[in-house]
Amino acid sequence: MPFSLPEPPGSGTTGVQLRVDTPRLFTLVTPFWYAPWRPLPPVLEAALPPAAPGAPDTQQRWLRIPQATTDLGSVPGVLWGLVASYGRHTLAVLVHDHLSFVANQAPDAQRFVHRSAADEVFHQSLRDPQAEAYRYRAPWFRSLVLWGGVSLARYFQSNRAGFAALAMATLGFWLAALWVVQNIGGSQTPIGAGVLLIAGLAVLGGAGLFARRLATLRAPAKLQQATSFMPGPAGTVGRASDVWVVRAMVAVAVVLLLWAAWASMPWPPLLWLGVPSWLAGLGLVACAVGSGYLGVSSPCRRDFALPVLTGVAGPWVGLVGAITITVLYLLWVPDAFSSADGPMNTADRPRETQL
Repeated sequence: MPFSLPEPPGSGTTGVQLRVDTPRLFTLVTPFWYAPWRPLPPVLEAALPPAAPGAPDTQQRWLRIPQATTDLGSVPGVLWGLVASYGRHTLAVLVHDHLSFVANQAPDAQRFVHRSAADEVFHQSLRDPQAEAYRYRAPWFRSLVLWGGVSLARYFQSNRAGFAALAMATLGFWLAALWVVQNIGGSQTPIGAGVLLIAGLAVLGGAGLFARRLATLRAPAKLQQATSFMPGPAGTVGRASDVWVVRAMVAVAVVLLLWAAWASMPWPPLLWLGVPSWLAGLGLVACAVGSGYLGVSSPCRRDFALPVLTGVAGPWVGLVGAITITVLYLLWVPDAFSSADGPMNTADRPRETQL
């Protein structure tokens, strides 16, 4: 079978063990094997790590997943409301972590192909029929979203021309889709401007509160070590990425407020209430050209579907992220930056868990 796992110590587990090193980092302490259940194209097959000795059999192409440190799904905290960092996809994530590590050691000119092989195996392991026995087979749309996420990172990091084509095709898809919605939905209503105004003010207020808390609170040394929240030059607390969270919230708020202002004016409203047919036609052409380029230039033929997948899932991912930033940070930042020794669920020492 495609997964060859350690003997489980009890019912309801796979035998794979993770050691908790920090609240966000784990170590796989029980190596296991995985074999793709469908043949890969030769160019991707050649990009996989060489066969390791001791494979379960010689009938399949086995990949050994060794002991290694992992943060599991690498899902940003603001998207945990959409998909958690662990779950049915955990075994597939461990497979992808190892293959990505190996791919990142390849020369720059070959890295994109190696990353493509890792992502293709990742999608196969997410949908592996044998994983159903362990309830580790991810649902089909979740599998596509997870595969789409790692594929976007692959293009951004290793193929900027492909990423530009992907961005162009996705934007074209949105323009064409908004034109369809505009013509099906009927005439403009003033409700849209009000919703945009409220959303913009809410996001802007959340950014202000989060920025103020980052600038005024300090974290004790124990909490800094446990959560990677370190003081900046002025004594402020937060990871380097936190300031970008605030800036992103402000940017989103500005866009929403400008959109609300435009929608409330007498002239034709912007985007989904006012996309002209010629612009929608250009968007459709851009989507087709960009998708075709990805399908032809990439060793992973499934990449041609990335613009449509990004176009469909992207707005929902952005909506979940915006809601989470506005609500989650306002609710839990006071606890995360409290003057106590740290969050109540912070581990004082490593411990082992069973998957």
